[in-house]
Amino acid sequence: MGSATSTMHHLPEAILTEILARLPLRSISRFKSVSKTLKATLESVYFRRLFVSLHKDLSSSWSLISPGGKELIGFHGCKTWDLPKSLGSFISLPLGYDFKASSNELVLIERHDGCSYVGNPVLQQWVKIPQPPPDYSIVLALVTRVDEDGVVLSFKVVRVATVVFESFNHSWTLNVFVYSSETGIWTSKILHCPHLIVSNRVAKNLNGTIYCINGLGVVVAHDFYSESDHFLVVHLPENSNHSSNNNNNGVLTTSGGFIMYMKSLEQERRTVLKVWRLNYNDKSWQLLYEINSLCGFVPIAMHPFDSDIVYLCYQQSHRRHLVACNLGTETLIDPARESNGDFYMNQSCFEEYMDNLRPSDWDYTVVNRLFQSVLPRWMEPVPRPPLVEMIDTSSLLSQVA
Repeated sequence: MGSATSTMHHLPEAILTEILARLPLRSISRFKSVSKTLKATLESVYFRRLFVSLHKDLSSSWSLISPGGKELIGFHGCKTWDLPKSLGSFISLPLGYDFKASSNELVLIERHDGCSYVGNPVLQQWVKIPQPPPDYSIVLALVTRVDEDGVVLSFKVVRVATVVFESFNHSWTLNVFVYSSETGIWTSKILHCPHLIVSNRVAKNLNGTIYCINGLGVVVAHDFYSESDHFLVVHLPENSNHSSNNNNNGVLTTSGGFIMYMKSLEQERRTVLKVWRLNYNDKSWQLLYEINSLCGFVPIAMHPFDSDIVYLCYQQSHRRHLVACNLGTETLIDPARESNGDFYMNQSCFEEYMDNLRPSDWDYTVVNRLFQSVLPRWMEPVPRPPLVEMIDTSSLLSQVA
């Protein structure tokens, strides 16, 4: 280390910055301890943007996680981070905690007595969330605000207290409590929605907006960083043409910075897998893929960066298998036969998850309960209010004991 440090001190600053920006983040974090000058350089906005620009075409680590915190799909062989293990392996829930929500690199976990934390499992940093008002009910979402480089600037935890149907205008009024990392306090907000939000489906969030799929064939969305008190309603594609399938509303997910919608449909005695992308400007759906060679396959999730890759469930002799498919080439990939060590599907964990469900629960409602956790291309410390102490993983574990 001494000779390397001496060599760095003799390099011009511009050349040293270019060299370090090509290293993975795990290596860069180690160089911060070399000197105060180097630490200031590595934490500068200029260096961050240089790093992001050099790594923009590389994938990042991500996982698909069950409500119990178990990893179903994992990828960790990215050059951006150079992690020795998958993202899901960092999310080891302490006894008595449940996985409640995720947004960018942050996750929300809750203890059975209502105590909750928002944190970054990779950095092992956690912020304790104060107890909400006593009449709170369920966690609706964890949303984040990011800058142009994808750096998380703040987060909000959203809980639903009451939901009341207003018969005179046939809409629902939600009383929600919102905790902000910028203020460190809970505030109350009244929201109006023309459709009831289905509480047993995970809300997908993108750029501070949550998207919830409803059992009546619509998606309701609300931006928690806006002043609005209303939900936006977007009708799901082909809903009117396939009313018989309205109770089985497909999969809502994110990929490539967009909200995506997937569904298997029965058309003219054949099964068709369709994938749409939501266009934000006019709130319309663009059909990206229509594949009729995947009979018996049910979509589970999409690759968060590559919209050509979809993950499917296939049932064979009372067993359900996870498989990957390249929609562009219509090629299936079975990780049991093809694996590079960096990407894997936890077949036994997936089967255990499905076996613990009642037969009547195997529908898209179950699929929409899964969480997608993605590491960004650059990571800052977990946002927290002034004077709030950051808790590391060891301290969090000790609080449970």
